[in-house]
Amino acid sequence: SLPPNSELQAALVAINPSTGEIKAWVGGRNYRESPFNRVLARRQPGSTFKPFLYLAALERGWTASTLQVSEPTTFTLSDGQTYAPQNFAGQYPHRPIGMRYAIAHSDNIYAVKTHLALGPEALVEAARRLGIESPLAPIASLPLGTKEVTPLEMARAYATLANHGVRIEPIAIRAIEDASGK
Repeated sequence: SLPPNSELQAALVAINPSTGEIKAWVGGRNYRESPFNRVLARRQPGSTFKPFLYLAALERGWTASTLQVSEPTTFTLSDGQTYAPQNFAGQYPHRPIGMRYAIAHSDNIYAVKTHLALGPEALVEAARRLGIESPLAPIASLPLGTKEVTPLEMARAYATLANHGVRIEPIAIRAIEDASGK
């Protein structure tokens, strides 16, 4: 929970992954003070985007034990530009790690190496299949969640994963009935 005297805002949406029914929707701290609905606002998802990359990798034959070295790395991109992502707090194993370790430790170097090895379109395609509709670009930083998406899109994508890959559409209203049930 957010501290009561804080000006921080938050959003939450919870979806039943097998039916698509929206079970909870919180667009902010207090509607009267700020009616802006953050569930529909685009924000950078950060590392919560990485599972979509690892789905694409698994579909292409990678395994939880596929190894890559995690150390400070500067990538030279196809246009000649360089990109030097960092791990949180500058922490690097300086050794080969598997996908399982990379997920558990949210390793950015492993993610970018995977992304570039698969081809950046693989992540865009996987995210689209899971329900991400916001504009995406096949850029080197995409697996680190640098393109903005909505919490509703993220909930739908995670619900698709939880539903064994079957994508559902979020549904807010199941039925409208009068007092007599009609």
